[in-house]
Amino acid sequence: MGRFNELKILNIFENSKPMFVERIIIHKRKMTLTIPFEASFGKFDSLIRLFPEIVFKFENGETVSGMGECSPLTAPWYDSECHRTTEIGLKFIIACLTGKNYEDADGYPLIKIEPVTDIFSFISRYKWIVGHNIAKTGIEGAYWDALAKFNSVPVSAIWGGIRKKVETGTSIGIQASPDDLIKKIDHAVNKLKVARVKIKVKPGKDISYVERIRNSFPDLPLQVDANAAYNLFDTKHLSTLKEMDNFDLTMIEQPGRNDDIIDHARQLAMLKTPICMDESILSTDNTRHAIDLWRQYSTIEKLIINVKPPRVGGYLEAIKIAKLCNENGVSVWCGGMLESALGKTANVHFSSRDEINLPGDHVSQAPYFLEDVGDSPHYEDGKITVPKGIGWGIRNLNVK
Repeated sequence: MGRFNELKILNIFENSKPMFVERIIIHKRKMTLTIPFEASFGKFDSLIRLFPEIVFKFENGETVSGMGECSPLTAPWYDSECHRTTEIGLKFIIACLTGKNYEDADGYPLIKIEPVTDIFSFISRYKWIVGHNIAKTGIEGAYWDALAKFNSVPVSAIWGGIRKKVETGTSIGIQASPDDLIKKIDHAVNKLKVARVKIKVKPGKDISYVERIRNSFPDLPLQVDANAAYNLFDTKHLSTLKEMDNFDLTMIEQPGRNDDIIDHARQLAMLKTPICMDESILSTDNTRHAIDLWRQYSTIEKLIINVKPPRVGGYLEAIKIAKLCNENGVSVWCGGMLESALGKTANVHFSSRDEINLPGDHVSQAPYFLEDVGDSPHYEDGKITVPKGIGWGIRNLNVK
């Protein structure tokens, strides 16, 4: 399939105008969380955020800068990446985009380096790099932001987004007690009025917490996220997951190993509750494998996919995954990785695509960070407005 045909099928704008890389700058910020976050893999109270900025020059002499976000955790808990590996990945990518070797990659291009045009020509420069998906996503985000600015449209228009508002929910970390969790859920439901609530669970902090929620909020759209905390071959763990069927959950997210696709389909076929794959899905191929396995061992209606652009290596890949899910009757939503206002806004633009049919992780109990890099999109009654401004459309953006 040719590039144009693929972009046409994906309903993505094809750029044919040469874009010359003038400069690449990486902005780095340590950002303190308003509320420490705890999942099954660890607890943290601050994060390093990296913001790649690329200045492009067009043939008419106009220069446009675009910016993306890299949103790793502080240690390789969630996946193999952290902010240190992301910085290494970014330097390799910068070398590719500027025609220099790794040691000399200072963000300035060689004089005669060829321009890029569509997204494929851009990604092809660094496609050979294995892994480093978070770094790739931040760099790709800068491309999309600049391209949308040059064309004076929001990124959602470049991506074929159709929604003006997107449904959104909140993710609540593991709490010390069910009472503490209920307080946060009460705030989310009655104050924030979120479309759904997701709670983190792990062995020992699961059934009693979910049962308490259901007694207090019997009709709340509720999902649980295990972050790979359960052993799918442990009878006690399987019994716990089976017991989850009693609580009318929308899904159980990534209960088993974060590198597994096969055992989730095979070992959890007996559950009535849909299973959402998260950490296991790194590409369109992973998604296709999951779809085939759930057809074989269970039913496709019980598979849900969480797409996180930083995890899959970029927005183009995220759109491909969402389209593949939609074509196969698999529900899909956009997860969050504790992004700043920039990354969160990018996720909202992605969620404006028609294929995204479940609420995403876009609303926090309080502002994620004591000091953010810009204003988040407008939120009201379970929905976020997709920004109309050019590029990401973020007000008061300042990553320095």
